[in-house]
Amino acid sequence: MNRIILSLFFSFCFLLACRDKVKTYENDLGIDPAVVAQIDTANYTTIEWMETVKDFGIAKEGDSVFVTFRFKNTGRGELYISEVLSSCGCTVADYPRHAVLPGESGEIKATFNSHGNTGFIHKEITVTTNTSNKIKQLLSFKGEVRDSLSLSR
Repeated sequence: MNRIILSLFFSFCFLLACRDKVKTYENDLGIDPAVVAQIDTANYTTIEWMETVKDFGIAKEGDSVFVTFRFKNTGRGELYISEVLSSCGCTVADYPRHAVLPGESGEIKATFNSHGNTGFIHKEITVTTNTSNKIKQLLSFKGEVRDSLSLSR
C-alpha cells in the first residue's frame, strides 16, 4: 500500500513539474532540435522582428558591411532557426543554433563582402523558423558601394 501511495505521489509531482514547461526538442538520436521543432507544427511559436529591412548607407568597395537583424520570440514555445540562406555568395549570416525561449530576443548577423560589387546593392536573406506567423522570413539590406575614387569626389 505504501508503495502505491509513494508511486502515485511521485507521478503527481512529475506531472506538476512538467506542466507549463516549454517543450524541448533535445534528443539522444543525433537529430538537430531545429529539425524536430520544424516538424512539430502543432507547437509552433511566433516571432516579432524589430526590423526586416536595413540601409547600410555608403560603403567603400572591398570593405565588409555588417548588418544585424533583431527578433523576439513572442510565442509560448521554443523558437528555432533551422536555416538561413543568403541571395548570393557575398553574404554570410550567423544565427543562433540554440533555442530562443519565450520572451527572449536574438539576432541574425549578416556580413556582406563588397569586393567586386559597386553601385546600388540590394541583398536578401531567407530565414526558416518554427513559427506560425510565417515559416519563411525575408530580411533584406541595401545601400551603395562606391570605389575609392568616387568616394573622394
